Amino acid sequence: MVKSGLVDRPDVSHYRLAVHLTTAFITCSYTLWVALPLLIKKNNVGNAKIFKYLKILLIIVLIQIVYGAFVAGLNAGLAYPTWPKMGDQFIPREVFSSNPQWDFLNGVFGVQFIHRMLAILVASFSIFIYFKTKSLFLEKNETISLNVVFGIIFIQFLLGVLTLLFEVPISLALLHQLGAFFLLLS
Repeated sequence: MVKSGLVDRPDVSHYRLAVHLTTAFITCSYTLWVALPLLIKKNNVGNAKIFKYLKILLIIVLIQIVYGAFVAGLNAGLAYPTWPKMGDQFIPREVFSSNPQWDFLNGVFGVQFIHRMLAILVASFSIFIYFKTKSLFLEKNETISLNVVFGIIFIQFLLGVLTLLFEVPISLALLHQLGAFFLLLS
């Protein structure tokens, strides 16, 4: 990956970046998943209803991570450094225009739009899970785990907005990427 992208320019294909990042994140997450039963001696399998919701959240978060890599690889965060609107509109015309910029895989406006919408979906779905779990009897470790997930989602959302508003400083962008890693781990 590095050799293919760093020959003539200091970046790589956003597709390669997404595959590299997602593979690394999934490898670490799976390692933790395998290690957890060794770390937690309790034979509690947890609440099946919560687990179903969390599997859906996991899929959305994985797609969001891929789109985060697309945003980074295309420098799409610089296209509209505003929040909550993109410029002066919620859906700017560049997202759906007839030129190639509407593309949701290669166009900076389309990629940034999808990443924003997925962030809202992740936050909304986590709020949904939060209210669904309020009526359930949960073990202490389940409550703590859910609070960690919700806290990381809140911090990650805030970091994403701040990264946009400050026009993608490398320190905030790296914290946002690190937040995605810890969100997937959680």
